Amino acid sequence: MSPDIWNPTWVDPFVPTVGANDEYAELIEALRAAQEAVTRSKPTPAAAAAAAARLREIAAAVAEFEVDEDEQIAGKRWESAGHGQALIPPIHLDRITDTTAIGRVRIGRFHSGRYAMNGGVAPLIFDEILARLANHHRPWARTARLEVSFRAPAPLDTELTVTARLVGQQGRKRIMYGSLHHGDVLLTEAEGLWIELKPEQTHNISKELKEVAG
Repeated sequence: MSPDIWNPTWVDPFVPTVGANDEYAELIEALRAAQEAVTRSKPTPAAAAAAAARLREIAAAVAEFEVDEDEQIAGKRWESAGHGQALIPPIHLDRITDTTAIGRVRIGRFHSGRYAMNGGVAPLIFDEILARLANHHRPWARTARLEVSFRAPAPLDTELTVTARLVGQQGRKRIMYGSLHHGDVLLTEAEGLWIELKPEQTHNISKELKEVAG
C-alpha cells in the first residue's frame, strides 16, 4: 500500500488493522457517528430540518473535491478498520494467514434489525472479509455466490468474532467459508464462491499492481 495516506491504491495488503487518527480517518469516524446518532434520535421537526440543512452544507463542501473512483480515498485505507468507508460496521482484523482471517466487529443501531443486527448486514460483513481473504496473495477474483445462514440473533453493541477460511480452489473457483460468533454461540455462517477473473477483465487492476510493484 502506498505510504501516502492521501493517495492510497486499490491494492489491498490485507494485514491486521491499526488505529488511524489522521484527518481523513476523523472524517469517516464523524460520518459513522452521524449515522448512529440519527438512527438513535427522535428529533423535533425543527431539529430535523436544521440538522438536514447542516448535512447538506457538509455534502456541498466535500463535493467540491470530487474525483474519479481510482483517485478517491474511501474504501482504500486498508490499514484501518472499515478501510475508509461507512457502509458496513468496521472490522478490526487481528490474525491473518494465506488461508484464514480472524477479526472483531461491533454492531450499532444504525445496522439494527430491531434489537439485533439486521439480516442484510451479515452478507456485507462476510463479503468484505471473505473477498479480501480470497484475493490475498492471489490473482483478482470477484464474488459469484454468497449463501448466508442465520443461527441466532446477533446482539447489538457487543463485540463479535468474525472468521474467514479458504476451503479450497478448483481452477478459477475459490470456495470460502465464514462465521460470526458471540463467544461460543454461532450467530451466522456463510459459504461463498469467488471466481478468478480472466486477464482481459483485470486491465485496470493489473495496471495498478504493476505500478505499485515498479
